[in-house]
Amino acid sequence: MYSEKELENLLNTEEYLDLISLSYKQPSSLYEAEKILKRYIDIGKYYEWHLRKVLQKIIDHPNDVHKYIVQCYDMYCHGYGFLGNLGLGYGLSINVPPNVYNVSTWDKLESPEQKKLIESFYPDVRNEAEKVVLWLDTNKIVLTGHDGSSQGIEYTDLRSPEEKENTGYTVATPAKKWWKLW
Repeated sequence: MYSEKELENLLNTEEYLDLISLSYKQPSSLYEAEKILKRYIDIGKYYEWHLRKVLQKIIDHPNDVHKYIVQCYDMYCHGYGFLGNLGLGYGLSINVPPNVYNVSTWDKLESPEQKKLIESFYPDVRNEAEKVVLWLDTNKIVLTGHDGSSQGIEYTDLRSPEEKENTGYTVATPAKKWWKLW
């Protein structure tokens, strides 16, 4: 940001100084930066651009694809509810590998196990990423901005009920109701 001369020319002096003075380690800095920049750029378009980059990496399947699948989980946790299949179905399985691997984190997996886990996701994870791209292309999902909270991504969701169904994971239901003691 500090080396981008166009930004200095685009903003007035006060806005530019406010922008470069933000403490970007603070969670509220995104909201503060957005308040300054939203007159000049469409924040929703920025979020869409970023999401499309992540989805394209999943589709392309590079060697470090696990990072992008985990990003879907992180984005889901930050309000991108429509990424549930990618985030919870696949990203969470990278953060917390399935029990068959007998480890608690991705980093504890051996390289062949990491590759095996990722390969077990394909082609389904690619299909899910392509589905989200289609929703963006057809404006069934339109990212509109951020409300400043940690889970504040805002979007319009025009998907059908069928398109909103979970396909990448299932929610477990307890066999016994916890409040019934007998």
